[in-house]
Amino acid sequence: MSKRILWAAAALAALVACEKSYEEPAASVVPEAEPENAMPWILKNMFDEAEPANGAPFTFRADFGGTRAHIEMNEAGTYAQSVWKAGDAARIFAIDLSSGGYQYAEMTAATGGASVEFNTPSGLTMGSPFYVTFPASSKVAKSNGRPLFGVNIPAEQEAVAGGIKDGYTVAYVTVQSTDEFLHFKNKVSLVRFRMSGAIASQVKSVTIKGISPLAGDAVLLVDSEGEASYTDRVSFGSDVKSLTVTLSGDFVAGQDYYLVLKPGTQSSFKMIFADGEGQSTTKISTGFTFPEGRISDFGTIDLGDAFTDDNVSYEPIPYMTATAGAAKPVTIAVIGDGFTKDQMSDFEMLAKAGIDALMNTEPYKSYSDYFNVWILKAASKESGASITDGNGNVTTFVDTYFGSKWGESSYSDMAANATEVYNFVSENCPDIKNGIHPIQEVPVLLIVNDERYGGICHSSSNGQGYGMVPWTGHGRALSWSFPSNMASTDDPLPTPVTNEVLQANYRKTTAEEMAAIKTNSGDWRNTLVHEFGGHCFGRLSDEYWSATQLNYLSGPIDTQTWPVPFGKNLAHDPTAAPWKSDLLDYPLATLVEKDANYGRIGVFQGGGTKMFGRWRSEMISCMIDNRFYFSTWQRMLIVQRIMTLSGSTFDVESFWANDVTTDPVRDTNVSSVMGDMSLPVQIMPPLPEPVLTVVE
Repeated sequence: MSKRILWAAAALAALVACEKSYEEPAASVVPEAEPENAMPWILKNMFDEAEPANGAPFTFRADFGGTRAHIEMNEAGTYAQSVWKAGDAARIFAIDLSSGGYQYAEMTAATGGASVEFNTPSGLTMGSPFYVTFPASSKVAKSNGRPLFGVNIPAEQEAVAGGIKDGYTVAYVTVQSTDEFLHFKNKVSLVRFRMSGAIASQVKSVTIKGISPLAGDAVLLVDSEGEASYTDRVSFGSDVKSLTVTLSGDFVAGQDYYLVLKPGTQSSFKMIFADGEGQSTTKISTGFTFPEGRISDFGTIDLGDAFTDDNVSYEPIPYMTATAGAAKPVTIAVIGDGFTKDQMSDFEMLAKAGIDALMNTEPYKSYSDYFNVWILKAASKESGASITDGNGNVTTFVDTYFGSKWGESSYSDMAANATEVYNFVSENCPDIKNGIHPIQEVPVLLIVNDERYGGICHSSSNGQGYGMVPWTGHGRALSWSFPSNMASTDDPLPTPVTNEVLQANYRKTTAEEMAAIKTNSGDWRNTLVHEFGGHCFGRLSDEYWSATQLNYLSGPIDTQTWPVPFGKNLAHDPTAAPWKSDLLDYPLATLVEKDANYGRIGVFQGGGTKMFGRWRSEMISCMIDNRFYFSTWQRMLIVQRIMTLSGSTFDVESFWANDVTTDPVRDTNVSSVMGDMSLPVQIMPPLPEPVLTVVE
């Protein structure tokens, strides 16, 4: 896989029924509703209920590990030293997690220095453990027997040559005794940089912007060992988050400066260097982790002789270039809607992040060297997307290039102007212009600059299609879940299918099953991999169903006979599933001996939004809850499509040799549980089925 990275200082129509033979019960049957989330999304701030300390005053000795409370140059100017300052205020909590009571006491640094004394006007009468936050947290909650503390990283920061301004860091420590030394651990990440070039002395602000929050309110969740981790998946009522951190002041070329950020991975980010007159230069990078409690040195960034952002280039960006040596590349085009001229760098950043998410998901990851990926820019007059009444009628118009629109809280009418989409890609994608592929062989990813939740795929029988994904919540955390009700049998239902038959053949998904499947948490990129990687490119159907509606569908799946088949991941007859010869009749036992994860292959009732009458090949996959995992059969179908589009021949033995079975949710510790820290989960609804069009 080859990528052109512009900056690397950090190393950054007509809807037709696809199933036409219906057998429905006489009346709709709705079982009990899915249970409410076990934990609240918005935390109740219980600080006012805490009991102020009333014991004897005491003194702590404290220092820091990792990045520090304050950073300033030593007297010789040779290195940045870490210090406390007199008056630094922290807060210590004693929390009885079983009884619910807790106390707090104020702590103040008596002097300055690397190791100082903190004094309290009154002491704690409750027992350990003790939880200490710096700066002093005024937001406290408890969840699943664990304390949570509200903290904040400012989005607007003042530049200090060689250091950071007071109050920008967040630190934490747990101790078992008031006699212990407080060895604080810093919870923020710092970026150190310096600037060169003729315009460096003109810079008045430096902004770093990610695709998910870098600053604002956050929560420290404490585990049973006393360690605290950031989470954005819960918040207090006044929760405010920011994608940007801006450092402002009078900058000096060659001098070190620091940005204080929320730790975490940004698969794409940018830095904007601006003067006081609105001129700016933007640098874009991909794939960087801002580590907790550490300083990332970006080195010297050369800004050149002039600000450059007024000169937006609309030339196609070859983000990936095929190197597999196939007859032709497999081409993907990425376009954006609702991004103005000033937001072109935002679109480029998101396009790269979205493609990275796709190409880090199997089988795309193992076959990434087959792909050409073109990022094509189109500036809209206004930001966002139009709002409809849920039935396609625009109620709030937003003037965008491709006319993206959907409902305020509904997604089934989500669409763009398909003619504009396909014409634009045909006219601007080099692989189409050069005759390598027609538009029918170039799946289009459309990223929409809108915070609403959504996502849909529009696909045609000739292979043409676009997957549409908004930048939901500007990167906020999302979660999806396996249905809480499911078919109690994988056999066909006895006919005639009546309400009584449906009622007799469903059951609750067990707690053990849910624990084994786990809950998938992510963001808008999970939607992208589902809608584009699954539907648009892979031509896969949805495999989820409603947990609150007993529904049934029988008969052949017509789209599997299309010129470019769609939905071959589903079966209408469990004894003749499309994956029978390739998987079930293959020496499956041999595969399982090679890799136990192949034991997940089978025939499971439920799919295509129906609980009954459709079958899938594995219990869980991306086509159910948007996890970065395609089932074995789905991977095989995607690889077959890659081979077809590249002019290559699919070889099953080669597929097995290259296949990777890991599910990052089940097989690694990426889920709603981080260690022993159970987090609140807000479950997002499933997105609508693809819009399917027959092209004569």
